[in-house]
Amino acid sequence: MKYKITMMSLLIILAMVAIISCASEDRTAQDEGQEMVQPENVFENEFAKAVRVALEPGQKLATHEGVDRLIYSLTDYTIEWIEDGESKGERSWAAGELHVHGPDNHAAVNIGAERAEWMAFARKSDLPVSDSADIGQDVTSLDNDFAEILFDNELFRVIKITLEPGDAIPPHEGTHRVIFSLTEYTVRYDSEKTGVRERSFEPGDVHWHEPGTHSLENTGDAVAEFLVIAYK
Repeated sequence: MKYKITMMSLLIILAMVAIISCASEDRTAQDEGQEMVQPENVFENEFAKAVRVALEPGQKLATHEGVDRLIYSLTDYTIEWIEDGESKGERSWAAGELHVHGPDNHAAVNIGAERAEWMAFARKSDLPVSDSADIGQDVTSLDNDFAEILFDNELFRVIKITLEPGDAIPPHEGTHRVIFSLTEYTVRYDSEKTGVRERSFEPGDVHWHEPGTHSLENTGDAVAEFLVIAYK
């Protein structure tokens, strides 16, 4: 009887192993059937990195490590969010919305019917100390109607600038910051560090500024719209 029980237990174990193996193969086949997408590196320096993610319906953002980062949604989308290999459920975002993530191992699947697209602005390292990096004296300290705070926490402040042709922003302080262009525009930038420069930008352009006093004038024919993403 003892031998029969042992054989029965062995058969049960083998059956369970077969079931688990089949389930694992099914999951592997499903993963292999998904088209994996890598983030597109748009900008990077020693302090910050900006990537663009674009997922067609059914596509999966490949699993990767993330650091503290700000997410700006470029489209309306619905995704399945995955952390450390575990599904965290469905999440939906609208174009223009902002949210943050901390360090994690993550992936995402576009489970919606439309293209999912967003920007991620990451912090790579601590920022150098600067006497002129006073966020209390940034563009929002001016008496104006061209600056709108969209997001503010202990790591990031996001300000949307809307500048009509011919309008100017008086001198003010700026912290370490990324500029993300929303429209096509031309501006004259006057900084105590770099002097006067005129530059043109396209939607989706990303560039970096260090702390310092500066002013800005829209010298083009179109409304200048961009995000100032200040790194605290």
